[in-house]
Amino acid sequence: MSSIEKVSAGAPVRKTFGGIEMLRQATVQMATVNPAPYSVNKVNRHTVFTFDAGREIYELIDPEGQRWVMQTWSQIFDPALDLTDLPGLAGRLDLPVGWRYQPRVPTSPLRVDTTTCSAHVIQDELANSYSLQTG
Repeated sequence: MSSIEKVSAGAPVRKTFGGIEMLRQATVQMATVNPAPYSVNKVNRHTVFTFDAGREIYELIDPEGQRWVMQTWSQIFDPALDLTDLPGLAGRLDLPVGWRYQPRVPTSPLRVDTTTCSAHVIQDELANSYSLQTG
């Protein structure tokens, strides 16, 4: 993504773990304790993710035509995975029936606004994360 805007959702919550102070930025309601790929998790994060026009994005499209935009790629299962691999990632994914993966270059900024609702986030089998596009 190109930028993130964070909207305050009340007083900041700070905790210290192992001597490191942390600030809670989001809470996650997971589909299960160990969600399978393509399971929807709800994330309360009060943010707007913006993907600039003219920059390639990577999307999953589900059978209902909903678009899920890649917010992060992961090197957990493939430490060598990098940005140059993402356009051809479809051949490495075991997508559910009716789903497809595609790169796309938006002609206007794409905003995923979850300031007033929970984000819906899924991961593929390589632990890349995608947010349901809103608005």
